Amino acid sequence: MIKSDLAAAELEFRHASLLKASGPANRRDMFEQAYAEVFAARAATMPSDPEGRTAGTGARLVRSLVRLLGPDDDLLEVGCGRGYTCLKLAPHVRTVTGIDVTDAAVEESRELLRAGGVDNAKVVKGFADDVAGLFPPGSFDAVLSIDVYEHLHPDDADEHLRQVHAVLRPGGRAIIVTPNRATGPHDVTRQIYPEAREPMGFHLNEVTYEEVGSGLRRAGFEAVEANVPLNPYLPFDRVVSLPIRVAAWVERRQAIRDCTSPSGKVYRLLAGQIFVTAHKR
Repeated sequence: MIKSDLAAAELEFRHASLLKASGPANRRDMFEQAYAEVFAARAATMPSDPEGRTAGTGARLVRSLVRLLGPDDDLLEVGCGRGYTCLKLAPHVRTVTGIDVTDAAVEESRELLRAGGVDNAKVVKGFADDVAGLFPPGSFDAVLSIDVYEHLHPDDADEHLRQVHAVLRPGGRAIIVTPNRATGPHDVTRQIYPEAREPMGFHLNEVTYEEVGSGLRRAGFEAVEANVPLNPYLPFDRVVSLPIRVAAWVERRQAIRDCTSPSGKVYRLLAGQIFVTAHKR
């Protein structure tokens, strides 16, 4: 790891420690400051090519998402980052709205969309726990978050899901992609402290299939599905949807096994990343 990346990681660890202990009164301001500073610290080492600035999204995941969306959908992406997913999904839906917590991310996303000639997408500043404050009830057909849920403070996770449910239309879908705690930690902790068992960076809320499924049901969603890859070497491309209870059962069974065993390695390929779709009645 180069020196600048190490400095950014140490900055993230310091902010994460403060965020974990934060109370609701000042948490939003702390999140904004933390992500703005780390975003700026990492900007110097980011590639200039948009294809290299995708964070958790890539072409394979985009192809999977397209299969879950429709041309008449109004889509909200929570935590749109640098705008890659908005750019790639815009041709496949009616409208895309992205939100992100930092001014720099919002501006970079807008510039990417302008440069790409996208006229059915917009990006605004917003927090994951204020979705219902930004948009009226029933504004969207789908709400997408990629590598966002794990960044929420655990105390805010249920409220976030309730607000996602509120801004969806009847028949709408929440699509969540987030690392699985059972195979974690998945944040910068792994690079700095490879033997660590708990995330020390911005992943304040790594969860399991069982936990995210329970949270979605508490928020009012029904028919929560796990999107499981058909090919373990292409983790997000062609997928089959199963009831989330099946993924949770496999998760519980695997929890007692060594993830370095042959079956554990297969499990890591198949379920290292949670990918769920939850439906609103």
